[in-house]
Amino acid sequence: MNTVVECEHTLLVQADFDGELDAGQAAALVRHVEACAECRAVQEKLVRSRALMRAVPRYGSSVELRERLGRAIRDDEQRLGGGEAPRAGRASSADEDRSVQWQSPPRARRWSWQTSAGWAAAAAMAVVAVILSVAPLRTSDLSAQLVNNHLRAMQLDSHLIDVVSTDHHTVKPWFAGKVDFAPPVKQLDAEGYVLKGGRIDVVEARTAAVLVYQAGKHTVEVFIWPAHPENTPTSSTQQLNGFNLRRWEENGFEVWCVSDMAGAELDTFASRWREAS
Repeated sequence: MNTVVECEHTLLVQADFDGELDAGQAAALVRHVEACAECRAVQEKLVRSRALMRAVPRYGSSVELRERLGRAIRDDEQRLGGGEAPRAGRASSADEDRSVQWQSPPRARRWSWQTSAGWAAAAAMAVVAVILSVAPLRTSDLSAQLVNNHLRAMQLDSHLIDVVSTDHHTVKPWFAGKVDFAPPVKQLDAEGYVLKGGRIDVVEARTAAVLVYQAGKHTVEVFIWPAHPENTPTSSTQQLNGFNLRRWEENGFEVWCVSDMAGAELDTFASRWREAS
């Protein structure tokens, strides 16, 4: 009998995919996954599953459908609240006593299976209509993960910066051998944005270079990794949980800025960063 041996790091791969590992654990896991075929297969399966779920089209319900469902529900309510039709003739006093004793009030009468089924169908359709018509699209998992990584780094000073230096000539070569690309490292001291250093992070199971800048009382983190051909938008502006995010592509790289500074201020930083050589 063949025995299937499961790698003990499989659950860590799933936890990392859900953004549950701290940056240090995630970085160590990247090295393990590169050498472990089983964990690599699990990671690829998770990525494929998420891609399939994101590809599912979203449809909105029409005004006519919502109005039709509303009318159907109101009609059922009126039908259920109408009570029993009166009987012809007059019953004896004994019959009246028994009637008072055994008859339920109109709204409490016994439902037939047809009535129950109709209500269940109407309720289910109403719920689907409401969800499709008013539920907002979820903020992208990538944006949420970037904010989580930023918060985690800010809370753990030991991992906010791996290489401490205000000189881009020191920070840029530090990434050599730690990532398989050469991220652009820009110095913006003259613009009021002081380079504090850099670090390695993991975003959606990919290694990212992170540059850390100080802008007054605010910290700005610039996440960088090679751009993928399937990424169609060239720039985006987002806000999540009080943090502002900016995204663009530059010289084959995908670049994200994350900070708690105001949106207009982050726009200025992004503009200065893109203009710098």
